[in-house]
Amino acid sequence: MVKTRILLVDDEAIILLGWQKELASEGYDVRTALSGREAVELAKEEKPDIVITDLVMSEMNGVEVCRQIKEMYPDTKVVFVSGHPLETQKHLMPFINAGGTDEYLRKPLLEDEITKTVKKIVAGRE
Repeated sequence: MVKTRILLVDDEAIILLGWQKELASEGYDVRTALSGREAVELAKEEKPDIVITDLVMSEMNGVEVCRQIKEMYPDTKVVFVSGHPLETQKHLMPFINAGGTDEYLRKPLLEDEITKTVKKIVAGRE
């Protein structure tokens, strides 16, 4: 059985570490990137099944990460995470128009929320 490949993108290393540990403990193949540019480069090599990206980052935001990854891999599911309600409102439609999912995660995440989201996406692909 092939493991689901997940790419996590956030400019805060401590957040990435927590998400990575949670998802790896569930048996997923997890990679991390500390910036949007790093995420796009890593996606070229890894071809992730699911990308979970922070919305607000310097250099490249989550909408642009989504757009570039979806151009390479249209079947990759992309979810964004944000702790900024105004930014979420402002960017939700551009994110969906870039090919992202219509659901998003709000920081701080509840316990197991990221795992539940991934399981829901994986179940929808089967």
